[in-house]
Amino acid sequence: MSSSALEGLDTALTEIVDLQRVNPTPTGAALSAPLITRAIGRASVVLLSSHFERYIYAVNAEAAEAVSLSGATGDALPEGLRLAHSRHPIDELALTIWDRRGDALNKFVREESWLWVPGQGGHLEHKRLLTWMKAPFPKNLKRYYKEWGIEDIFSAITRRIHTRIDLELRISELVGKRNGIAHGDFSVDATQSDIRLYRAAVQVFAERADRALSRQLATLTGSVPW
Repeated sequence: MSSSALEGLDTALTEIVDLQRVNPTPTGAALSAPLITRAIGRASVVLLSSHFERYIYAVNAEAAEAVSLSGATGDALPEGLRLAHSRHPIDELALTIWDRRGDALNKFVREESWLWVPGQGGHLEHKRLLTWMKAPFPKNLKRYYKEWGIEDIFSAITRRIHTRIDLELRISELVGKRNGIAHGDFSVDATQSDIRLYRAAVQVFAERADRALSRQLATLTGSVPW
């Protein structure tokens, strides 16, 4: 079983394969139509990174919904997750002038107290868990999955050190190139070989992380989410 988010990613990745099929420069061949080849490479980077980022947000929404529907109590969830969820309303409360904090405090108690009072259940708002993420760089992926109680997601899904290093490197390169392209850096490029390696890294990470998060959710809630 896999999450709906992973199924969506698998479908989206066919777009990258289709785009590479029209590349006028087959892998290993002499460069043909360089401007078109370059544009296809850059477009593939942007699409692939965007699909990967979308997967992270989608699986986060599924995970939060699984917790909400499971009836799990707040004290069963990792503290890092609870802090991430409560951070925004606490920051808003701190910025509210004193004589107007009554409504804000009532709202905080109503929406957040279940996370901090033992034995209470409630609704986990998925958007609050990823407000800090700007791009799915490896360090951000580690931070996110750590919120769920997975200490180091890359170590959790890979046994060999060189495999872990390669996986982090490919994802970092992909996201870095995507950001460069998005910010108008025309020097950024990606060959067919690059795209193939990046796509493989995204697939490996997503498939393994999907299983790891499912196991962790089962531990936290007592039921397998997918």
